[in-house]
Amino acid sequence: MNLVCMVRHGETDANRNMIVQGRIDNPLNERGVAQAEAIAASFSAKGEAFDVVVSSPLRRAKATAEIIAARLGLAVELDPGFLERDFGDHDGKPIDADYARAVIENRIPRMERHEVLEERVFAALAALCARHPDKRILIVAHSHVIKAVLVRLLPKSEFHYASYLANCSANHLECRDGVFRVLDYNQTTQ
Repeated sequence: MNLVCMVRHGETDANRNMIVQGRIDNPLNERGVAQAEAIAASFSAKGEAFDVVVSSPLRRAKATAEIIAARLGLAVELDPGFLERDFGDHDGKPIDADYARAVIENRIPRMERHEVLEERVFAALAALCARHPDKRILIVAHSHVIKAVLVRLLPKSEFHYASYLANCSANHLECRDGVFRVLDYNQTTQ
């Protein structure tokens, strides 16, 4: 069995200004660095240990992972399977009610479709667990990468693609015999 913790990267200026980032490679802002340091300290305080740290290659995720991994004394493995969703025509545009509706309805032009995103993320998760059997794995990724997991595994009435997922929130899963189950989600240190 694998225990997996998926952490959303720390805040960027685009997050603060409610702009869709998608594959735009933005860095963490000062608050994002502090959030990464806080969740690393929280893991240490709770005695939550990991054997492997994996990150999306985008700067905001990689920097968050490096801050956490340094505290844990681990290296960071990059995995493009955890890249943020391609938001097509909405990259760089505001997050608002129209955007939320369009995302839920899967109708943004050239956006990576829900089913494609979910297949990509679950394939990356399954491969990662197969490479590291019976290990505790920390993955630093992006909002919609984590949402792809939660949307598929939680009741539709509980979670959807426009649900809020905090920066540096922890989302715990277990993988037993190739079957994933959500243990908790959107856990923050604030």
